Amino acid sequence: RKKKRGEGMVKILKTLAKHNFLRKRKSKSKAATIRLLQWNILADGLGEDGFLATEFSPIFESADVKSKSYSANEFMKLVREAKLADTASGMASKFSELKGAEKMLKKLKESAEGYSELRESTRKLREETDRSELVKLKKQFQNSPQLQKVDGEILSWSKRSERIKRIVLQARPDVITFQEMDHVQQFLQDKDFSARYTCMVDAAKAYKPPTYTGHKGGSPHDDLSPDKYFHHLLASRAAFAPKSYSNAYLFRSKRDAKAPGTHTIDSIDTIDDDGCVIFWKKDTFKPVELGFLRIPSDTEKSEAVVALTLQHLKTDTMLNVLTAHLPSGDEHSKELERLAVLNNPSANWTARRIHFQGKDWKEVPYEDNPKFVGVTSYVKYFAQRKDTQTIFALDANSRPSFPRIKSDSSSDETNVWHTILSQTTLESIWVQNACIKENGESSDPKNPFVVSVNKMRGPSSNQPPKIGEHQLELIDHVFTNGQLSQLVTSVDLKKKESVPTAPLLYESKEGEAELHLYPSSKMPSDHLPVVVDISL
Repeated sequence: RKKKRGEGMVKILKTLAKHNFLRKRKSKSKAATIRLLQWNILADGLGEDGFLATEFSPIFESADVKSKSYSANEFMKLVREAKLADTASGMASKFSELKGAEKMLKKLKESAEGYSELRESTRKLREETDRSELVKLKKQFQNSPQLQKVDGEILSWSKRSERIKRIVLQARPDVITFQEMDHVQQFLQDKDFSARYTCMVDAAKAYKPPTYTGHKGGSPHDDLSPDKYFHHLLASRAAFAPKSYSNAYLFRSKRDAKAPGTHTIDSIDTIDDDGCVIFWKKDTFKPVELGFLRIPSDTEKSEAVVALTLQHLKTDTMLNVLTAHLPSGDEHSKELERLAVLNNPSANWTARRIHFQGKDWKEVPYEDNPKFVGVTSYVKYFAQRKDTQTIFALDANSRPSFPRIKSDSSSDETNVWHTILSQTTLESIWVQNACIKENGESSDPKNPFVVSVNKMRGPSSNQPPKIGEHQLELIDHVFTNGQLSQLVTSVDLKKKESVPTAPLLYESKEGEAELHLYPSSKMPSDHLPVVVDISL
């Protein structure tokens, strides 16, 4: 299997010299190298959605021993051909129309004008999409024991969480940035994990997931209602920003047959929204500041960037760590949405923080009353702090080579990658390690696909239009003003087993990449972990 990792140390040094990364900096009497692990772990509430894996093959159409079976290559060809057929016939756009019509129908009352017409057009769209090749494929394999086995053996949270914990502990990071974490309490209560790591800036506090009343559309009494969101974040004393009223929470509640507001005390302790969280080694760092930048929203939903300042106990180096999760989607409209999260001067941005003073944590305003106009301005604020180093780790949901487009806040064409690099003054570890060029292209022409995700939904997915959509790209990023960085290329679990880390390199989307999709029995997420040593 090809998993080339750049051209070696010589090439790395040449690239660093070319981009002036080896320039002389003011020498410090104290320096530190820290290991960061950045990982979207795939939320428990979002995990069981038909992710495709071919490791249980041959793949039978049903449990009947006489049913037709397919090798992994044959099965992937079926999926690929069905996807191409639906795209060519325009069926993919019909799915989009149906989704929009169903959303609109839910909002309308039966007595509303146009309701009957919309209901009828929605019915016709359902009939049309039922003739989709992807829907046919879904029906063909709906009773496949091998595909059903994926849910139990690969996507089950009980198995994935143990694997995640094991990989993290063996990687031995100093700082961890997770996205899609919806089990903060589980990790804090785990004996092995909590012996080393915490996300609580106040050790005297115990984390408790927020609660909901169960009212449709939210309630002002909910812990994460818009008016109470910041209060909950700061009062929890956790470096965790959940997405309020998240799909992960909703899906977990439905899956467990416990709708919001009806669950038991035990389930309140375990069901959490997914969000971004920062953990750190308790014997290496001391937290001194915790802040959040809330993403503007016109709905009851809230989410935020997490910003944590840690003091390195041995060197007194001050380290700012920020993490975020940008909106997903491969359409240009979704890239515009992500760009608006990075920079949107017309929106109402709010940031608050707590700082350790004396013996307690107190809320204090940011120095010089800065005006934040997006995530990049917030990151830049920390990057420009004197006598500190900064790391910004995120799931950007955007590849460096995403076509540049014009946004409302920029006169020039741009994308997420270029915007972060140009507006934060930070450098990418992918460029520092010669994995890709500054323009986002692979440094290895023979392997143009430099990736941190390799995933596809299969016939068991409840989202037929996403079946066969192969996402093979680099969307997980770490930016820093650290002097140098060095990637850790794998995590050894035992003598004969190692887990790959990002990035992996592929020649094409077909063949090798299709046969090694994630999640898998070895990789418990649809994202590869990024493990990197950064010299501060």
